[in-house]
Amino acid sequence: MNTADTGKTGEALAARYLKRNGFRIVEKNYRAHRHEIDLIARERASGTIVFVEVKTRTPNSWGRPADAVDAAKRRFLRLAAEQWLLENGGTEQPARFDVIEVLLPEKTVNHIINAF
Repeated sequence: MNTADTGKTGEALAARYLKRNGFRIVEKNYRAHRHEIDLIARERASGTIVFVEVKTRTPNSWGRPADAVDAAKRRFLRLAAEQWLLENGGTEQPARFDVIEVLLPEKTVNHIINAF
């Protein structure tokens, strides 16, 4: 499995996990300029918009997946989220950033709520 396939598999598993846990997927792979948000979801219970960065790792990968969401990546995600909120009239609604780690081949999902 190449890197792109690994990422797509992880995003699909993360979306399935979110749906089973009370989220509605609003958008996948949203792009604002050069930046991308993997998943945008709405938490049904609270109505919170959740911008989700999915990080998938295989046994030959190094480190925890969430460690790859460094300061630069967080800044880019914030910029893209601001753009999405402006485009979708959501500047007054609660929002947060989550990270979902997916480990393959076990298909283990770790949801880090309010990651940054």
